Amino acid sequence: MLETKKLCKTFGGLVALDNLDLAIEAGRITAIIGPNGAGKTTLFNLVAGVYPVSKGEILFRGTPLNNMATHKRTAMGIARTFQNVLLFGNMTALENVMTGQHVRSQYGFFEAALRLPKAHREEETVSLKATKYLNLVGLGMYAQQNALDLPLGQQKLLTIARALATEPHFLMLDEPGAGLNTLEKRALGDLVRRIRDMGISVLLVEHDMDLVMGLAERVVVLDSGQKIAEGTAAEIQRNQRVIAAYLGEEEEVE
Repeated sequence: MLETKKLCKTFGGLVALDNLDLAIEAGRITAIIGPNGAGKTTLFNLVAGVYPVSKGEILFRGTPLNNMATHKRTAMGIARTFQNVLLFGNMTALENVMTGQHVRSQYGFFEAALRLPKAHREEETVSLKATKYLNLVGLGMYAQQNALDLPLGQQKLLTIARALATEPHFLMLDEPGAGLNTLEKRALGDLVRRIRDMGISVLLVEHDMDLVMGLAERVVVLDSGQKIAEGTAAEIQRNQRVIAAYLGEEEEVE
């Protein structure tokens, strides 16, 4: 589904990603983990087109992404959420999700401005699809509520619904569990599995190791911009290099 080859990103003298080779399989939940500053969010931003690539290549279903505009990547089927909740505060929950359909809309500016029948019919279709995704994440009853009036956990679910409204093949979730309580994280895990079962591949960045290890089918570990391990959750938990990256090297005791 997604492949990176010798991917590098530098910010001045800072190397955020260093010759990263990844191959993310379709139909799986894959987690990217690592200490703060490991390059996890930088990877998301490169795939989404927020940052330009310094060196190397990103391929999505075999198609190079390096010089592709962000909206074209979305149209190809790449969607993401952000660490911080970014919602349109002057819109309802339903309207926020409807914005995710913009890359699938067929009517133009004049048709919308003149309220021509084609635009009206398509807006009804967009509203129905947005309602479907709100129901999927459990927020259907809050459709007409202002988005910023929802508690944090529901706002995070709303951002996932909006990303799903772009009709992606590949969904990147950036720390979706941050700030959620135990019950909310459990519900989040169930939702991510349902998304996977819909045929959408999921790439997850998350600091909650209980959530990651109970959810991810494949785990990739980054440290200082480099991949230091990859495997199943059980394999990663036993990996001494991963343990050292998180906890520091143990000193020998005489």
